[in-house]
Amino acid sequence: MAYIDSLLGHGEQILYVARQHLFVLFANIITELALIALFVATGVASNIAFEKAPYSINGIAANTLILLICIGISILVLISGFMDYLRWTTEQYVVTDRRVMQIRGILNKRVIDSSLEKINDVELRQSLFGRMLNFGTVEILTGSGEEGVNVMDRIESPLTFKRAMIDAKQSHERGFIAPRTQTPPPVDLVDELTRLAGLRDRGILSPAEFEAEKRELLLRRGR
Repeated sequence: MAYIDSLLGHGEQILYVARQHLFVLFANIITELALIALFVATGVASNIAFEKAPYSINGIAANTLILLICIGISILVLISGFMDYLRWTTEQYVVTDRRVMQIRGILNKRVIDSSLEKINDVELRQSLFGRMLNFGTVEILTGSGEEGVNVMDRIESPLTFKRAMIDAKQSHERGFIAPRTQTPPPVDLVDELTRLAGLRDRGILSPAEFEAEKRELLLRRGR
């Protein structure tokens, strides 16, 4: 079971899933590859330079030592690039029919929830470059102060994400309002009790569920 599935409540449904734009991952990896190339070039250049003028540190040739240091740093940068990839794949922005979730972390997870009914304002920021590549920052305001702000930085297809979030909020609000405005049709008490007893006898309702439904029915009829 995926980690996101373990966060869902009973009956909660995922409506939209997004993550940071692929450009974010590419930008980080290209920067790290450039650093690796720089360190490798430095190691090779120092190896050539000190080869003509031998110099040693604690018995280790200077050119060899510098080359080993550059290789070591390059390996660390390569590991950093792999971690960037893992972070990109595990960080998700999820819209459900109840809330908006921001999931971060590879091993240690951090989840930020914003309930749909508590969302007050949504701010979308896109630079010209972001509009060209279709990424931007979505900021959700759920209360006063910094604690009520949920920032989703450089998210892919931000307009689609915002639209999905607003549609989910409107549907959620309609779901809460409908029971208050609609008047349930009158129910014949005997027929309803007979129906519930039949469900109990067929094993669809347990005795406890039957009694609960019976009490609720009697309360609605004012008995």
